[in-house]
Amino acid sequence: MKKYRFIVPVLVMTLVMLISASCKNKQKPETESPATTIDLVRARKAIEGIDKQFSEDFSNADSLALAAHYATDGTWGSIQGKDNLISAWGKSIRNVVKNGTPNVLFTTNSLFSDGEYLVELGVYEFADNDYNVKSQGKYLVVWKQEDGEWKIYRDIGL
Repeated sequence: MKKYRFIVPVLVMTLVMLISASCKNKQKPETESPATTIDLVRARKAIEGIDKQFSEDFSNADSLALAAHYATDGTWGSIQGKDNLISAWGKSIRNVVKNGTPNVLFTTNSLFSDGEYLVELGVYEFADNDYNVKSQGKYLVVWKQEDGEWKIYRDIGL
């Protein structure tokens, strides 16, 4: 059991290194300003609001709205592309409705930034109609801004 204690930090560091490496390979024009600092207090409020809306969209069985939370190049696990995300969320919704857990709740445990991306670590809970928790797990979401809004860039269950 002790060996699993290190999985989350290793996954987070691996993800941050991959993102950092992909950003370093891009040539930036000399006229571009340096990375801005992200206000984590404001960002956390924004992300928690989006998480709440995501939960509502899930409870409303709205796979179109769920897919709209993702960046143009965003992924949920290995699923990429709006049509694929819509289909995958539709299947997920049908599955949890069949299992009697049509509600998902998110709790952000930590949020940090490299100045361009936000990384959210949290816990999700699937609940029945009376909001009795039936299952739970952990997640890691990398957020990026697209057209002035925070969008899901990478969404991974842990």
